[in-house]
Amino acid sequence: MDNIEAIFLDMDGTLLHKDNKVDLETTKVIQQVRGRGYKVFLATGRAHDEIRNLIPSTFEVDGIISSNGTLGKVNDETIFKHSLDFITVDKIVARAQEQNIYYEVFPFDQNRIILEKDKEWTTELFENDTPPGDVSESEWASRRESISEKVDWVSRIPDTHFSKIYLFSPEYSKIARFRETLANEQEDLRISISNSSRFNAETMAYKKDKGTGIKEMIDHFNIPQASTLVMGDSDNDRSMFAFGGYTIAMKNARPEIQALTDDVTTFTNEENGVAKYLSEHFL
Repeated sequence: MDNIEAIFLDMDGTLLHKDNKVDLETTKVIQQVRGRGYKVFLATGRAHDEIRNLIPSTFEVDGIISSNGTLGKVNDETIFKHSLDFITVDKIVARAQEQNIYYEVFPFDQNRIILEKDKEWTTELFENDTPPGDVSESEWASRRESISEKVDWVSRIPDTHFSKIYLFSPEYSKIARFRETLANEQEDLRISISNSSRFNAETMAYKKDKGTGIKEMIDHFNIPQASTLVMGDSDNDRSMFAFGGYTIAMKNARPEIQALTDDVTTFTNEENGVAKYLSEHFL
């Protein structure tokens, strides 16, 4: 790892604890690593504007790749931006409605949206404080927070630019079938598709993912691909594992995800595995 210049970090299941927050220890270590001359970036499925609610006020990185590679920013400068087509968004939302698949549409630079006519059943879906079955606490908490605080209820989908659509069902078989159908129609719908848990799916602009986002970011900084290190834990990190020069999975990642990487952290996200790994190898 002597040639590493840039470190790309996933958030959910990697930096974030189950309360969906980055803690102060991790924040301190990242700043120390940057102080040694390494560039540190986020590469997350989260929308850009929600990240500020997940990090301490002292948290700083050199750039952010958000919405699974569709938006890249360095400070306030947009480095790249790739939008879903409005007609595609309309089609996918209609399919989700037909099958009672929960959805959130993410316009760039606006709150996420759900149609008003779906408010009753989508709200009822998250009435319980605790998640059903194997749904993670963090994903359930994120959805409950979205419903109560982050969603704009609209009468129709606006004809604008969209970073992604998030789709969810607590019934694994239902979301798995929906995800597979979308995956089989990627060419026709002009989308890419990923998932950050077994119970969700996310659609983005065609052939855009975390891997392409990292490439666009390092091209901006003139950093070689071989000098990148990436850390993640889930299916939506597969593309950055395929691209990264040196790849690390979290201890809490599933075995099939760990098998894709060069190394695995000794500690989980709940145990500040990122901070401990970076401290050991870069400080």
